[in-house]
Amino acid sequence: MDQRKLRTLLTTLRTGSFSKAALELGFTQSAVTQMMNALENELGCKILARSHSGVRLTPDGEALYPLIVEAEAALARLSNQAKALAQEGQVTIRIGSFASISHTWLPKVLRDYQKAHPGTTFDIRIGTDKLPRWLLEDQIDLALGDAHRCQSFQWYPLMDDPYYAVLPEGLITDGRTSITQEAFAQYTLIMAPMNALDAHLTVLSDRRINVSSDDDSTILSIVAQGLGVTAMPLLSLRNTLEDLQTMKLEPVPKRVLGVALPKSPTPSAVSFAAFLRKQFAYAP
Repeated sequence: MDQRKLRTLLTTLRTGSFSKAALELGFTQSAVTQMMNALENELGCKILARSHSGVRLTPDGEALYPLIVEAEAALARLSNQAKALAQEGQVTIRIGSFASISHTWLPKVLRDYQKAHPGTTFDIRIGTDKLPRWLLEDQIDLALGDAHRCQSFQWYPLMDDPYYAVLPEGLITDGRTSITQEAFAQYTLIMAPMNALDAHLTVLSDRRINVSSDDDSTILSIVAQGLGVTAMPLLSLRNTLEDLQTMKLEPVPKRVLGVALPKSPTPSAVSFAAFLRKQFAYAP
């Protein structure tokens, strides 16, 4: 049993067919089929049910799936660490991050860490809801995100990030600097489902415009046109567009940002997470 077979199995399950997995991995469909047959022979049981509509796990496959994911991830970490040692200390840390983090404090942290660890390089992937899957599938070594998505892993909080109300310029002109969540809920809410405002705001408007994107600038542009209001964490408002006004929300909602490690993290990921915790010294 080797990593290639396990990764091919996981790719087959994710894509739903041997042909799609072969196309993504650069193999022939026959090669994928042979690898899956060989894997089942090694395990001594059928793990895939084949049909004209695709492939799925058998009951035995369902039982073994968590161990297969863990084994593939462990083999990938072993391979990566061995390569790093062979390259005379060169280590690449694969980081999955919220866009708001990568736009603000992450570059400085990378620079400071690299000064202390000159042999380290970074591979950055930007995502939101994908972070947990990337961790599970060993596509990243650690994730920088919020507790809402990452606390099921080895989770270390780093900072609070309060949410602010974002409104079209001139919507409120009485000089107030804050707005209650109840008053805020009277306006049409512009929101992206993946931003999970329902997990942070205690009162939500019944009138909504959903934007299926994690691009904050798109949402801010819609608000600037007077179509509604939104709420965003402070880190996402560093480059706020014109024609917008921001106000404190009462009570203050917030997200907790931190670093998440998989069950069996690489030594370099553990080192980077420890560096982050020292830099931020979070105290709730």
